[in-house]
Amino acid sequence: MKRSDYLRQGKSENYQDAEAKGLLKAGEVAVLLSKQFNTKISAKELSVFSTEWHHAGVFKGAKNGRLIGRKVYFFSAAAVSHISLDAILANRNKAAEKPLPDNSPVQGWYPQFFRMTDPVTRRTFPKPFIGIYKGPAAKAPKGFKALPDDAFATAEKLRGKELKPGEEPRF
Repeated sequence: MKRSDYLRQGKSENYQDAEAKGLLKAGEVAVLLSKQFNTKISAKELSVFSTEWHHAGVFKGAKNGRLIGRKVYFFSAAAVSHISLDAILANRNKAAEKPLPDNSPVQGWYPQFFRMTDPVTRRTFPKPFIGIYKGPAAKAPKGFKALPDDAFATAEKLRGKELKPGEEPRF
């Protein structure tokens, strides 16, 4: 199948074959199991139980605008009968056990690298500078070192200062 045909139809050949075989999509299975177990079940929760998946069209990604393929999960009728409410709830609990990111505020410095070009050889190389970060701990950059308020004020004045290889600045 040509890329232009795929973009126009939004379904791969394997996707069309799965529909022709009568396999159920995850959304359809979610509706069936929600009625059967009298509990709201989403299609996303059922992806771990699927027998196969296929590409079903493309859309523009939120971050960079590139085309991203969408997956649709398929189930055979036999596979649907083997999915139990206990297995779904266990999978839900497993997903909920992920720890929340540490959003406590931190402040400090980190080595920030910029690409520099040697004017003679035209080679590029990374050069370290003092970078300042103030924000949630979960989003702190690599090599971040926390500083108390008085040292942080001094570090802010040195922002962008070149670091020698292996040098630790004193604040």
